[in-house]
Amino acid sequence: MVYNSLFQRLTQALLPFRCLLCLAPCEHHAQICLPCRDDLPRISSPCEQCALPLPNLTQSRFCAHCLHRTPAFSHTFCPFLYAFPVSRLIAKFKHQQQFALGHLLAQLWLEDYLQSPTRATPALLMPVPLHRQRRWTRGFNQSRLLAETWSKALDIRLHDDLYRRRDTPSQQGLSAIQRRRNLRGAFAISHPELVSGKHIALVDDVMTTGTTANALAAILLRAGATRVDIWCLARTPAPARRDQQE
Repeated sequence: MVYNSLFQRLTQALLPFRCLLCLAPCEHHAQICLPCRDDLPRISSPCEQCALPLPNLTQSRFCAHCLHRTPAFSHTFCPFLYAFPVSRLIAKFKHQQQFALGHLLAQLWLEDYLQSPTRATPALLMPVPLHRQRRWTRGFNQSRLLAETWSKALDIRLHDDLYRRRDTPSQQGLSAIQRRRNLRGAFAISHPELVSGKHIALVDDVMTTGTTANALAAILLRAGATRVDIWCLARTPAPARRDQQE
């Protein structure tokens, strides 16, 4: 055991750290090189409420969807577009249990959050829940792992009181109305008194249409939360027709 530990430290001292994306040498024990970091697909002009990328020339702070149908949540902090290579990193973290990639994404998110001039610190973090059958199949809840990292880094309490009553079918291919019906009654909260009077941040890996986030935010507001924000890694861009999203 001692030999293995000494060998590992010696190897790390002699060999350069490699970028998790391109395998180029990295400085200062970084997990990703500067060129790859600069090439990550960031959202430059997000909708203030749902983080959907806005057209470059728009003067509005909100997308047309949020203006037409205001979500239950107040703000979404999401630095990345769900596009290559972020989409691949998330997929490997989520479906292949490559936790180093999840840690990398969580750290990149933290860097952006700490530099944001408009950040508002919530009182509680709550991960988007998985049904117990899906959690058993996958082996973990990726949203909870992200929430644990951000909870420790930002010294914010973490609560796991949201749960799924039933394992809902996939949202892919459903219309907006069908998606809302699919999630009706799917979620509940164990101890509503814990969120009463508090600002909550819901944690997820990807926001696609915001239907799940909206359903959970509505539950928290009914339980007495004063504000609900969404914290996620990536945002799916809207297709030509929004009702074709997942």
